[in-house]
Amino acid sequence: MDKASDILKRVRRIELRARHLATENFAGQYQSGFRGQGLDFDDFREYMPGDDPRFIDWKVTARMNSPFVRRFREEREQAVILAADVSGSMHYASSAARVSKLDYAAEVAAVLAYSAAQSGDKCGLLIYGNSHSHYIPPAKGVKQTLRIVREIVASKNDGADQNISDVARQLVLSQKKAAMVIMISDFWGENNKAALGQLNFKHDFIPIRIADPMELHLPDAGRVILKDPETGKSMFLNLSRQDVRETHANVVHLHREKWTQDFRRLGIDFLDLQTTDNFMPPLRALFARRSRKFSR
Repeated sequence: MDKASDILKRVRRIELRARHLATENFAGQYQSGFRGQGLDFDDFREYMPGDDPRFIDWKVTARMNSPFVRRFREEREQAVILAADVSGSMHYASSAARVSKLDYAAEVAAVLAYSAAQSGDKCGLLIYGNSHSHYIPPAKGVKQTLRIVREIVASKNDGADQNISDVARQLVLSQKKAAMVIMISDFWGENNKAALGQLNFKHDFIPIRIADPMELHLPDAGRVILKDPETGKSMFLNLSRQDVRETHANVVHLHREKWTQDFRRLGIDFLDLQTTDNFMPPLRALFARRSRKFSR
């Protein structure tokens, strides 16, 4: 009961914060950040000087004895799929961070899901990285948003990073139509450029990478025992040694740089966040860049 109560409190806290952020700070950027999908027929109206004659509808014109043109609107409705990494490493929270990477990811996901609900878009979820990968098909409404947040927060800490090619395959097979796929992960697993390319070709793919600041730069904390949250293996380290801290920082940098290079080479919009960051300014900036790019 204590665990269930804790989950409900976390979901409620995330819901209240995300609803406010989505309404007050993000609605415009979200709506303009979709890749254009073409034009949909909207209605007829009388021809006016300057209208393109190619859009004259001759059947309606004959019936009304006056020229009418077809009016179109941009087809923007597109499903949003949130692909949330819930592997063991996502449950980590250092003393410097306000929340775990998982709860931080749930907040980001909640803002995106609420924005989709407010705009009338469908939103779905793929949870991966534990023993019970789970897909929730896209649906509209706030009820769907609450379900998405609850599923992420309540995920069990019992799995390792899933191969990105397996995740890409799941997203391609489970979502037949092109969607905006926003993958929220720490991306500590092995990178695979081919899998990223496959995902980006099928969908409008946006990776959001989350890190705890202590993962990037270990503190001078003396002798410690570190435990891998995914394998359970323990390691003894003397963090007072500068060479140990520098080696760790270099290994982490090289791993992250491999992912970054692949994102850039494939032309993928991506976002880097740390759990001590206010994620709204960079999230708004990301969607503003996308809006400018698609309006050209």
